[in-house]
Amino acid sequence: METEDPDNLCGKELKRLASVVETSCALAENVDLDSLLQRIVDSAAELTGAELGGLLVLNQENTGYEYFKVTGCSDEPSGFPTGNGILSMPYKEGISLKLDNVRKHPRAVGTPPGHPEVEAFIGVPLRIRDKVLGSLFVGKGPGRGIFLEGDENLLMAFAAQASLTIENTRLYERAEELARLQERKRIAQSLHETVVQYLFSIELEASRHLGQREPCWRKLLTIQHLAERASDELRGAIFALSSTLSVSEKGLLVILKELTQKFEETSEVQASLLLPPDLPEIPPAVNEAIYRIVSEALSNVRKHSQASAVVVTLSYDKSFISIAIQDNGCGLDLRKETGLHFGLLTMKQVANNAGGEITITNNEDDTGTVIRAIFPLS
Repeated sequence: METEDPDNLCGKELKRLASVVETSCALAENVDLDSLLQRIVDSAAELTGAELGGLLVLNQENTGYEYFKVTGCSDEPSGFPTGNGILSMPYKEGISLKLDNVRKHPRAVGTPPGHPEVEAFIGVPLRIRDKVLGSLFVGKGPGRGIFLEGDENLLMAFAAQASLTIENTRLYERAEELARLQERKRIAQSLHETVVQYLFSIELEASRHLGQREPCWRKLLTIQHLAERASDELRGAIFALSSTLSVSEKGLLVILKELTQKFEETSEVQASLLLPPDLPEIPPAVNEAIYRIVSEALSNVRKHSQASAVVVTLSYDKSFISIAIQDNGCGLDLRKETGLHFGLLTMKQVANNAGGEITITNNEDDTGTVIRAIFPLS
């Protein structure tokens, strides 16, 4: 029986290891997590000679999946796996799994409609020390041969490097987010310490001359009103800038309570807040979008609605979370090109950017306004 030349085998292994190093260097240059994960899957399949590959990444609380990437399939996955089959075994049990025929394994649950048949299979955990990130797996179709022990070792080595890269990318994204929020907080503080004080001085100076019967007293009155209006607008901007950091630090429920309480204290409008007892995991972009929509909506109520009361309601089900702001004011005329119209466009853009939808209507009797936004939780 003929055997392959050991020198030839050694040469192949060196080439594959060199490919791992080259791929790892390429991954380290990629700071976009979504495209990074896809490249990891593509590279894993190529390195092991597999036709199919996939990668499951848990969210940072380890309560569910955050990413599911595949390669070698004509259709993108429409949802996440159930977590009960062999795809979840590597990260749940912390072991690698190499199978010559995946269908014979007792934990095999079959494949979804339209999914290519898989026979040979390797799955390895993605982990950093004691922290589990997910699993990486590759497969071959029926009659395409089996995976060797060297393939399993290679995939494990690659998974270790990929795990490090994933964790570093997450830390990089988090650092960028914190830096952006801290900068917004710094701007808010700077506005408070400079511009607000200047406006206050203008208002004070104008008020000193109001009692004098001079031809310019009407102009001074206008100056005072303008300064008061500018101060209100600027304080609102400062609160919005500084509170965005609090959404991630304190949580959405706490920041909505603070927002409505501050609105009621600084306006003559009674504000009611209806909240669920707790919340599911909400994507950070949705958290910020809900906060910004409520903030803008309450600002519009104070400036334009002539309302005496407003109700803010947050609710959710298994798939969606929604926020509604309803007042008893004069209603909207959406045909007018006003600052209010600009604010409504801003809210729509904020909702769309976070993957949500927003509706803005008047009540049935054409008095009062209802703003409702809905966002998917996945």
